Amino acid sequence: MSTIRERAEDDDVDVSEDVLTAIEDRADDGRLALDALAEWHRTCREAHRTTAADVDAAESQFHALRESIDPVDRDTNQVRARVEEYDDQFDAMRSALATTADRLESTPERPAAPLAAYETAAQLQRAEHVVHEVGHSLHHVEEGLETFEAWLHEPAVRLDEFGDELEGFERYLDNTEELLDRLEADGDADEPFDAWLAAHHLQRMMALVFEELRADLAELETWLEERDGDHGDEVERLRDRLDELAARHEACSDRLDAAAAGIEGFDEKRAAVADSLAAFELELDDREPPVDWEAVEELMQSQFAELGIRLR
Repeated sequence: MSTIRERAEDDDVDVSEDVLTAIEDRADDGRLALDALAEWHRTCREAHRTTAADVDAAESQFHALRESIDPVDRDTNQVRARVEEYDDQFDAMRSALATTADRLESTPERPAAPLAAYETAAQLQRAEHVVHEVGHSLHHVEEGLETFEAWLHEPAVRLDEFGDELEGFERYLDNTEELLDRLEADGDADEPFDAWLAAHHLQRMMALVFEELRADLAELETWLEERDGDHGDEVERLRDRLDELAARHEACSDRLDAAAAGIEGFDEKRAAVADSLAAFELELDDREPPVDWEAVEELMQSQFAELGIRLR
């Protein structure tokens, strides 16, 4: 162990204590046996093969499920969004496993020198981590496929999920209203313009949300018309909730305009971020259903980081 550490430090290698601990766990009387490294290498390859086979099986299940979807339903925004999401997830898992396979292939089983032993251990530990992460992701994908299959066929599942979406996006409106409350409370916000700017971004994003939600609700209503049972009351309740949220959104826009008038130096401050705002709004305008909401959330976080905005 000391020899491996010394050689690594002598060669200016950024030594990881995690890697050294992994080596120590496989050492005998403080010395790392090549047989132990070779066995570690073997178990990594086996775990990789097993996980890759599991991904194959899940992907085959997904392909069969995708092929079973009615062609008309397959072309709707909501189904396309879910299919594309699973395609992306399987692509990511396969890419990670391919990179790991290359790493294992290029990693010697029995390194000839202490520094090479350290590098081998580092590569094997990295491979273990990636295979574990892929296995964790696969577990969530498999659970999601079960839900997706139910969603494809059961009206109650689709109705409940749409209601959950409304509830999730309602939290963005809650945040906007909280920011506006602080602005209107006689300057309670520490940085009034930052609070206004954050609220403006949330409002702009929610405009895109409502556009997609209305399209999704229309798709849902059309799909339900082809199913057994009368679901008119449930659809009407969802439409009422959506209308209520849209009314809150419109009220927030009016409050934003009114709040701007009370912020000292508002025009100058807004001009200073005009280019960033324009780029953000152009990004949103270019997005069409089905919208990748995870990407939109990342865009929001990037904007807030760029402008130094924090939601408290």
